[in-house]
Amino acid sequence: MARRFVRRWLPDPASLRTQRSLRWMGPLLDRPWLWHVNRSSISKGLAIGMFFGFLLPLGQGLVAGVVAMGLRANLPAAVLATFVSNPLTTPAILIAAYHAGLAVLREPAALPALAEDTGWIEKIGAMGEPLLVGLALLAVAAAALTYFGVQLAWRIGVLWKMAARRTPADG
Repeated sequence: MARRFVRRWLPDPASLRTQRSLRWMGPLLDRPWLWHVNRSSISKGLAIGMFFGFLLPLGQGLVAGVVAMGLRANLPAAVLATFVSNPLTTPAILIAAYHAGLAVLREPAALPALAEDTGWIEKIGAMGEPLLVGLALLAVAAAALTYFGVQLAWRIGVLWKMAARRTPADG
């Protein structure tokens, strides 16, 4: 059941090979372990994607894909999970990371005072060390929760399916 659910949402390797933007990867996409849909591969892929989705502001899909290849995780799951950080969620992630970093570093909770005409890149840069510590903390926490959450959910699904097989059909 879980396998069918996951396969329905993941792209087909043959369709990815036909895309112009991915042709440069060529034989790398032919590795069968990049496409395995099992509990281990999916949970590793999603955890990798969540980690880099929280940690890196740009290029996280590419980095997550490379790490997924190295760790033999499901490639599409790793890349898709990086979309946890998108234009709608990024401000909340940055503010949560900044406050988490302040709490860990035991600094007073106050956003840095900047001029009103300062750009968003300068504002993020002014958050400095608390932001970096918070992003690393959130990335590790999100990856761990995702990995163990997927492992647990997959296992529960398998147990339900096994229990359904054992019960006699009403008829």
